[in-house]
Formats: sequence, C-alpha cells, structure tokens
Amino acid sequence: MYWPTATTRLVNTPSPLDGKPILRVKSSRKGNFFASLTENGLGVWDVRPTVLQAAVIRSSGSIERFGVNVDVYWAHDGRGLIILTNTSHLLFYQLVPSSRPSYDSPGPSTPGPGEGDVVMGWDLRSLGTAFIMGRCESLVIQPHNVLLLLQHPPSILSVPYPIPSQLLSPPGSHFPPPPLDGDSEAQVDCNIWDLQNAKDWIVPSGPGGRGGIPLPQEITTHRTPGLPTLYTLLNDDGRLYVMYQASQLAQISNSESQRSQLLSGPRYLGVKIHYPNVQGPQDIVRRTEALGFMENSSGEDPEDVEDYAEQVAVNPRFGLIAVGLASGKINIISLPPYPAQPRLSHTLDLRMSANLHLSQGGVTSLAWTGDGYCLAAGYEKGWAAWSMGGRLGGWGIKDEEHDDDNQSSHAVGVVDVFWVPGNLELLLLRPGLDHGPQIEIVSFVKSSSTSQQSPDNTRYAFLQMDDRVLVYRGADQPDMSVINPESDVWQSIKIPAAYIATNWPLRYASISSDGKLIAVAGRKGLTHYSASSGRWKLFPDERQEREFTVRGGLLWFHHVLIAAVDVEKTHRIRLYSRDLDLTEILHTQTLPSPVLVMTLLDNSLLVYTADNNLYHFLILPTQTSIKLHLCGSISFRGIVQVPNRVRGMSWMIPLAQKNLGDPVDDLIVATIIFLVDGKLVLLRPRRAKTDEVRYDMQILADRIEVYWTHLHGVATLENSLWGYDGQNMRIWLDALTIEATRVNSTSDSYEEVEESVKLRLDFYPLSILMDKAIIIGVDPESSLRLPWPIYKISTSTHLFLPQFLRYHLSSSPPSLLNALILARHYDGLVYFAHSLEILLHSVLEDEVCKPSLPNVAHLQGGHREMGNKNTNGEDNVLSLNSSPPTPKLSSTDQREPLSTPTETEGISLLSAVIQFLDHFDSSLEVVVGCARKTEIDRWNLLFNLVGSPRDLFEICLKENKLRTAASYLLVLHGMSDEAQGEEAGKMDVEDTIRLLRQAIKSKEFHLCKELLRFLHSIDESGISLNAAINQVGILSDLHEDSPQPDDPVGVDDDNTPMISQNEMLVHPSTPSITLSTSTSQDKPIVSSETEREDGPVTSPFQLNRERMYRTPPSPRTARFEGEGEGVDDA
Repeated sequence: MYWPTATTRLVNTPSPLDGKPILRVKSSRKGNFFASLTENGLGVWDVRPTVLQAAVIRSSGSIERFGVNVDVYWAHDGRGLIILTNTSHLLFYQLVPSSRPSYDSPGPSTPGPGEGDVVMGWDLRSLGTAFIMGRCESLVIQPHNVLLLLQHPPSILSVPYPIPSQLLSPPGSHFPPPPLDGDSEAQVDCNIWDLQNAKDWIVPSGPGGRGGIPLPQEITTHRTPGLPTLYTLLNDDGRLYVMYQASQLAQISNSESQRSQLLSGPRYLGVKIHYPNVQGPQDIVRRTEALGFMENSSGEDPEDVEDYAEQVAVNPRFGLIAVGLASGKINIISLPPYPAQPRLSHTLDLRMSANLHLSQGGVTSLAWTGDGYCLAAGYEKGWAAWSMGGRLGGWGIKDEEHDDDNQSSHAVGVVDVFWVPGNLELLLLRPGLDHGPQIEIVSFVKSSSTSQQSPDNTRYAFLQMDDRVLVYRGADQPDMSVINPESDVWQSIKIPAAYIATNWPLRYASISSDGKLIAVAGRKGLTHYSASSGRWKLFPDERQEREFTVRGGLLWFHHVLIAAVDVEKTHRIRLYSRDLDLTEILHTQTLPSPVLVMTLLDNSLLVYTADNNLYHFLILPTQTSIKLHLCGSISFRGIVQVPNRVRGMSWMIPLAQKNLGDPVDDLIVATIIFLVDGKLVLLRPRRAKTDEVRYDMQILADRIEVYWTHLHGVATLENSLWGYDGQNMRIWLDALTIEATRVNSTSDSYEEVEESVKLRLDFYPLSILMDKAIIIGVDPESSLRLPWPIYKISTSTHLFLPQFLRYHLSSSPPSLLNALILARHYDGLVYFAHSLEILLHSVLEDEVCKPSLPNVAHLQGGHREMGNKNTNGEDNVLSLNSSPPTPKLSSTDQREPLSTPTETEGISLLSAVIQFLDHFDSSLEVVVGCARKTEIDRWNLLFNLVGSPRDLFEICLKENKLRTAASYLLVLHGMSDEAQGEEAGKMDVEDTIRLLRQAIKSKEFHLCKELLRFLHSIDESGISLNAAINQVGILSDLHEDSPQPDDPVGVDDDNTPMISQNEMLVHPSTPSITLSTSTSQDKPIVSSETEREDGPVTSPFQLNRERMYRTPPSPRTARFEGEGEGVDDA
C-alpha cells in the first residue's frame, strides 16, 4: 500500500509555456518523460530532475487553420507525440536528441535520486498534419497502427503508424491534408469498422433502446502477455464496454468450431461492464414498463444501473478496471479472461471513507501504479489514493467550510494525475485558475511487499521511500513500547547517494529475518546494508554495477544474499556474501526463463519463472562454500493462465514429510499457495501416476492484497494463513486441514472457503508479531489547514489474541484445550490480563445484544454463592468435553473456580469464557475490570455466572489483592445503590473499613487515601469517614501516641502502621484538611438524620444544611469552618 508523506512540491512552468494555462499532462509509456499541453503549445519534461526539455509554440495562423489543442498522446516508443485539436486535426511531433545539453548550469553538488546522470538536450520536430472528417474524439497509438474513434458515423478507424507521408501535410505546406477516413487510393491501408456492426453488444440510445448507436467518447487499450489485447469503449450515454479483437480470440481458442465462428463474425467483440443511471424520459419509460404498458426491450435490470461513467483505468496486474462516476464514486470491476463475465468487486466512496461533510465532486482522472497496488483518483475538489482492495491511503480534498484567502493551490481540484517511475511520487495537474503553479508533486511511502511478497517474513514492517528505507524496530522493544502509539520505533536508513543518484528508481528491497541485513536494487546493480556496522556495501567499480539488472527479487539466507538477475540476455540466480566484496559471487544458477517470484522457506528456495514453471532448490551450505541443488520442477500450464499476475508464492508441507521425509520430495507432497489476480489460491497435490502430480485448485479468498504464512507459528497458529483484503484480516487456521468445498460450475473451481477468524482493522497491516500477539500497521494523517498540506503516517496496533481465544471457545464443541494451549504461550505478556478482559467484555456485550438471552438459572442450576458444595460435598466444577488438567496455581491462589454450572449441555459462550478464566491467576482482576467498563445493567448477567461479587471481594481480601478488592468494593456499592437499603450502606462502610485496615498493614498508603475519599463520597456528612478513622486507629492521641520526629510512622500495639495527622490527606496539589481527634469511640458508624442535624459537629466533614453545596464537593475543593486553625484549637 501507499501513503502520502511530508509535503507537496510545486513546479513552476517556465517560458515559453507560461502564457497559457496547462490543459493536460500525459506520461510516456516508460515514464521518463511527460508532456504538458496548452491551447497553443506543447512541452516535454524530464521526470527526474523535473525540468522542461523541449517546447513548441504554435503560431496564430496555425491555430486559425487547424484549431486549438485539445489533447496529446504519446507513441508506443516514447518518442512520438500526436496533438488532437478541436477541429479533428492531428499534429505529429518527434522528440529527437540534440547535440547540446538543455541547461548550461551545473547540477547540484550532491545529486538527489535520479539526478546523477547528465541532463541530455532534446528538440521537438514537427512531422506534419493529418485530418479526419468524422470528428475524432479519442485515439490510441499501438506499435504499428493508430486507432481513431470517430463520431460521424460512430466507427473505429485504423491507420498505419508511422503515418504514410501521402496522408500528411508537411510543415509549412499550404495544401490541406487528405482525410484519413476518405475512400481514395491514398487511404488503401486505412480500415474503418462501423459500430453499427456491434449492435449485439452495444445498447442503442433513445427511449426503450430504439435509437441508434450512441456517440463514442473515449477508447483505451492495454496489453497483457498471454491474453488478447483489451480495449475499453466509453459512450456518451455513460455506458462502458470492453472489447477484444475476434482474430486474437480465435488464436487462443481451443475449439475449432468456435475459432471459425469468431473469424467469420464481427471484427470486435464486446462486453458491457457498466450501466448508467438514466434519468429523465428514460426513467419514465422504465416506470411505464413496470406497470406493464410497455415491454422492456433493453433487457436491463433497473437494480443494476449505477451512475454515468466518466473515467476508466485498467489494472492489468490484477485484472481490474476502475470506473470513475459523475457522483464521485469509483466502481472496481473484476474482469476475468474472456468469455467469463465481469462482475463488480467493490465501490470506493471517498465521502464515506474520509468522513467528509461535503461532496468531493465528480471523478476527473484515474491512474494505477505500475505494480497495480494503488489507484490515484482526481476529483473536482481534490484527490485520493486507494489500495487495490479498497483501503483509503491518503487524500487532499478542499473543505469549503474552512476556505479563506490563505488557502493555496492544494485546496482546488485536479485535472490529471499520473505516477512517476518507482510509484513514489504522484504528479497532479491543478486547474489554471490563477497564475500560480499548476503542477504539484506528492511524495509517497510504500510497503516493500508491493514489489516483492515475503510471506514467511512477518516480524519486521519494511517501507520504501525515494532515497531511504524505513524499518520497524518495535519487535525488539519491550511489550509496553510496542503498544504505545507515541513510541518512535521506526529506523530511517538512507541509501547512498552514489547509488541512488544513477540507479533511481528502486525496484526491490529486502530485509533479513533478523532485521539486521537490508538489500536494495534499482535500475542497475544492487547494494546491501548491515545494521551491525551501519554501512552500505557498493561495487568498487560502477561499470560492474551496470552489467546486470535485478529481476525477480532479493532474499536473505542468513548472511548470504540471493539475487535473481538478468545478465547479457541470460537469467541467473546469484549468491553474494555479506562479508565479501560484491565482485565475489559464491554461486550462480542459470535458468531458461526470467524469474517472476522467489520465496525462501527454511532452506528451500522456490523460484517461479515466466514460462509457468516452479523450481525447487535446496540451499546447501558448507564451511567453505554454498550452492543451490535443484530438486525438481513442476509446470503449472493450465492452472495459472497469466504467469505475470502471480504476486506471491509459498507452500506448506505435511508434518510427516517434515519429520520423516526426504527434502527432495517436498515439492510433490506440498500444498502450494499462490497469490494471483488478487486471489489466494491453494493447490493441493494429487498423485495421478508414479511420476505425475496433479493439483486441485481451491480459492480461499478474493481481493487479497498481501498474505502471510506461519509455518512455525504459536500453538494452534502453526500453518495458519493470514490475508488482508483491504478491510479485514482473514485467517485460516491450519490450512493443511481445510476440507474440500463444493465446486463452482461457472468458474470450474472450488468455492471460496470461509475463514476461521476475521479481524476488522482500522489501519493497514504491515507486520504480525506472533510472540507478542500484535498486528502492526500504519494509518495516514494529514493537515490541510495550513497554506500547504502536510502528510504523515502513524503507527497503529491491534491485539489479536482475544479473537482467537473466542474462536476456540465458540467452536462446537468448545475447545477449551486449544484455547488454554494458545493462552499459555502469551500469559507472560504484561497486557495478557488486558487481552482476557477484552475477550470477556466482547462476549458479554454480544450476549446482552442477543434477541433472547439464555436462561442463566438453567445454565447454572440456579444462582450460587462462591464456594458452594454439591451433594457429595465437593466443589462444583464445569466440565467440558475437551477440558484439560488445570494449570498449576501458586500456593496463594488455590481457590474455587469462578463459575460452576452444573449442566454441560447448551452451555453459552459466556459460560465457556468464565470457565476459561478460572485457569489464570488474573481472573479476579479480569472480571472486575470488565464489570467497571460495562453498563451496570450487565452486572446481573455477569455475576450470575461468575458468582457473588461479595464472595469475590472476600477472596481478594484473603489473597491480599487489595486493589482488586477495592474495585469489587465499587461494584458492591453500585449494586447496593440499586437496592437502596440502609443495611446495604452499612455493609459498604464495614467492607471499606476492613479493606482500609488491611491496606494500612500492607503500607498501601495511596490506596488508603482513595478509600477515605470513597467513604466521604458515600456519606457526605463525614460521620462514616470519622468513624472509620477511629475504628482503624489511623490517628492516635496527639499527646500520648504521636510519633517521634525521627519516626514519622508510628506503630500501634498490633504492629499496624499509623499515619501521623500531618500526613493524613495531605497532597501536594490539594489543600490540607484538618480532622478532629475528639470523636467518641462508641459513636455508631452511620448516625440518624436527627443526629446529623442536632448533634454536635465532631468532624469538619459533617456539614449542616446551611453549609451544604448544591453539588457534592470533593476533598480537593471542600472548605470548612475554622480552616487554618491548628489541631490544638479544634
């Protein structure tokens, strides 16, 4: 995923293009140049450094004769450009190198990324002008022809490219060019295809579909190796179609009859993928059809229609099409290979995802990154970046509620967007509303998994920027540092300028399993870094660095770097040592085809190549050498249709093979996992013959962006699969035991398998810390209130242990054994009790929200008190079918379990959770912590299962868990408030006095202060507080029992510490409160109302009616008569 970072960069438009506003910007196919178009000019820019290389300004006579510029298109070779004017003229230009540099001034002393090469000079040369009679609206340039979209009549014109000279009017000629869509001998190589021949798949315009072919607006083309060329056709009625050439479909068809049918049919075959939301007269027609007065001749389902399509962008890496709508929403269409029908995958709604108060406007432009993981969208009021699965990664939208004169260009809309090479900068074209800069560049940071999936390495989150990498070091920090959102645990490692200046952009980045070694590869060569020494290692000679290109990825095997490279048109795997120079190659393995994906699992290296073969190598290290041993290979022809769409790969080996089998045979028994087209696919081996293995395909999930495997997980998490789909983390436990599901007849494959656990995340996950039960991720933050925008990413965490414990306890039957085994691996974490509290709280809330609550008395056999005995005189213990022996408790924790239902049939999930908590020392703290964080009306349900809170309070006193007992004291007081009985109030005071006495013995003086405040809060008269002080003996007689000056804490007869009067209830930030010492020892704890009014005032806390506050005062703000007088005066 991608996230914006830092602030934006503005690019000024130099002369001679600064006279008119820029209308369009278009990037070349390779991305090293981009063109800017004005009404009368054309400029070609170098992307890095971002400078204007060449420009041409048309004369007023040319504009009068051929019209003003409307759009610009790049040729396939990245050198030719075609300008389309409003009068359907085509102006052809060629970008040619010049003998002089563009700029005479030297570059910076320390060049930035991509700025190390010499800036060459370029010129724009005019080639001529062509003309179309039928009004051209759009065109696409292919390697050998140009497709022109005509409106009169609606048709597609194919013209050879380069354009024949007889069809062009040379520069400076006064003769008009012949029309490209004419019928003379000059147009013999031009072919026109009327869209009237596409009535089988193009919906006619007009009411009821009885009109003609709608006018075409835009055409695009995309080529994916292994698939026919894909065309998109957008009409003025808002419908969007995808088209294929019938001749190309016939070449890949396996049926002879189908092949002949395709060749004899129309030239193009299309599929409708978007329906517009038709308003006005057609809406009336639909309503008439619904009443039965008219027949629905269009064949459309009114529920399937959406909004008018305005923009389209194809993602060939994942087989997706983004359709931008006039409403601002973006539909993501999944497009399987022909003839399968497209389907709506999901919809992107910026207003809902970013919680905007105002609309973002319609979609003005769309652009996918080269790797297909991020979609940039331009809107009428800003921009946004989305992940492939639909996660919002960043946005910049104008907020008119805060609009003022200080708002700069970042607050206006966007006309065009495109990604620069490396996909770490997004170029935005703002509308030319004033004379300020229109071109704005937003810097991004991305996850390294976008270029290379490492499903086995989940410990370290690893991010890439243009000139550095970021490593998450929280895995090496204490537990509390990991979950603290303010802790800075990211390490920024800058790439040497000597490498990145000439080899920008970065293509691959890899980190070792221990996080100490890092390797990156750019346009040429590679370099690696050691965290121990803090140094990078480069090639001693730059010419050696430029001899090869990394293609296929980088991996670390201990201190050995594995690199898939292309050298002199050969494809190899090289092994480098961290301790040796890069000129020394430890081992080389040659492959017949380019490497697409590499994965390292233990000492097994899996290599997937472009010829659809999977190779299995064993890494064999010795004391003096290391080499790769080829164990076997398998072809996936017929299983994987497009090898270039495979983004990740791993496997899982059965336990018997791990322990007893030969590693050479791992490939034929392993379950192979592929991430292809965004689908997480399992390939299960099935031995057909002695020397042949066939695979059954099983699709686990769709729209998966990144996945992780845990071959050496924790307890029940071993062999688990984790996949993120843009919204949820989906986990399949023990993927080797997933049962086969039903076969979907339409896709000829297994249906999707429901995950074991689904975690809803509020951030994008990057790393899974299995030993800490935490998912690490990032979330974007932005500030648009300043004159310039500021973007950054914040680290977020998610504790996944409660959801897995709940999964085991909610299974049928409840698997208490698996839950306990999993929990014992994490009971040493400082936040383990917090995990149990989350588990109990979530289950309790779900039980309350159920339509009908279970009969608690039936589940429990009636309400019980703590320590009840059954008829045999033994403690009641909940027995589950798979209950394991209880873990050994400490000598001070040999207590009865929290819940003891007598029936095992129909036990609720809440009962199972309560019984699960019985096995841990922190169960008392967990229960009361959950109770204090939930509503009081839930307490009866909770404590009916757990037991009486008074019994739990007594257990806490017995085990000297004083702070936990204090929490139960609040629960008892809350439940007594509902009863509102005088006897309950007396019980609260008596319980507080007992706890206060024990807290003094344990020297928990802060707890003593809180207990005294609690007494004052429940009895504002102060009588209970005063009586408690006397009963406990906190204050002694000043003349007899006051402590010596060198002994601030006195000791009474039973060795109970006594706090001196001067120390009692004195806090640095609160006023001193003076207590009277002349109270009677035989005074009752709670006096009657008459005594409160008429009796003598024996304590400053006893307030008469004239001095009562309207709201209950706190000890911090209370003021009393005689305040400031000494104790002797009292």
